[in-house]
Amino acid sequence: MQKSTPANLEAILIEGIEISPNCLGVINSDKEVIYCNQHFASIFGTTVQNATGKKSADLLRNAWETKQGVIINTDNFEQWLANLHKLHSDKALNQYETDLTDGRWFKMTRINLDSGNTIIMGVDITELKNAQKALEDAHQHIENLVNTDQLTGVHNRRSYNQIAKQECARAIRFNQPLSLLVIDIDYFKAINDNYGHIGGDKILKEFAQTCDKLLRLSDSLSRIGGEEFTAILPMTSQDEAKLIAERIRAQIAQHPFYVSQTCKGINITISIGCSTLVEGDTSMNELFFRADKALYSAKNSGRNKVQ
Repeated sequence: MQKSTPANLEAILIEGIEISPNCLGVINSDKEVIYCNQHFASIFGTTVQNATGKKSADLLRNAWETKQGVIINTDNFEQWLANLHKLHSDKALNQYETDLTDGRWFKMTRINLDSGNTIIMGVDITELKNAQKALEDAHQHIENLVNTDQLTGVHNRRSYNQIAKQECARAIRFNQPLSLLVIDIDYFKAINDNYGHIGGDKILKEFAQTCDKLLRLSDSLSRIGGEEFTAILPMTSQDEAKLIAERIRAQIAQHPFYVSQTCKGINITISIGCSTLVEGDTSMNELFFRADKALYSAKNSGRNKVQ
C-alpha cells in the first residue's frame, strides 16, 4: 500500500533547503525571485530578504557593480546580460559552473518550467575545484622540474628540443625568420680548477640569469651541456641575431662574477655561434649544426667572439 504524502512535506523540504550547503532559488515569469535560500542570495552578494522580490537582472547588476557574489568578467554588463538571457532561454535545461568572489564554486542547474517559472539549483563544488587546482598545480610543478635545469633555472636540453621543434615548425609554416645562438663559456675548465665546482656552479647560475635578462620574452634560453647554452630567437633575422649575440657577449665580458663573499669579482668571456633559418631547412638540427660550427670557429680564432 502506497504511503500518503506527509501534510507538512513543504515545511520539511524548506527546512532542508535552508540548512543545505547548496543553493536553490525560484524565479517567476516576471523574472523576480519569489523564493531562495541564503546560499542562493550569496551568489548575488546579498541576503535572502534583499533578494526576494527583486528581478534577477537587477541582482546580477548589483553583483557586477559591487564585485560581490558571482564573478562577472565584462566591461559591458548589458551586452553580457543579453547574451546570458539568450543562452538560458534557448533550452529548457541549462547546466554551468559559476565562481564567487569568496572563493566558492557552484555547479548550477537551471530549469525553465512550462508555467513560466524557473528553478535554479546549485551544488557546492568548491572542494572539488580546489582539489582540481591542486592537481593542476602539482602537474605544472612536475612539468617545470622535468623541463628546467635545476642549477640555473633556465630550460634544460629536453625543453630545448621541444621548443626548437615547435618554433622551427612555426617559422617554416608561416615563412617567418628564426635564429639560434649556441653559447659557450670560454676556458670554463680553468674556472673549475681555480674556484672548484661550487664556484663554477655559481658562475653558471649567475651567467644564465644575466643572459636571460638580456633576451626578449619571446626568446628561450636553455642549458644543453655543462657550460653550453642555446638561445632560440623567433622572428629574428640574421642581422638582428648578430646584434643580440654581440650585446650578450659585451655585457658578459664586463660583468663581474662573484664565487664567494670574500672573492673580488672575476671576469669571464663567452664565444657565440649564430645561425638563421634558410630555405631548405627542415628542422632546428640544421641551424644547430651551423651555429655549433660557427661557435668552434669563434673559439679557434681567439674566443670572446660572435661568429
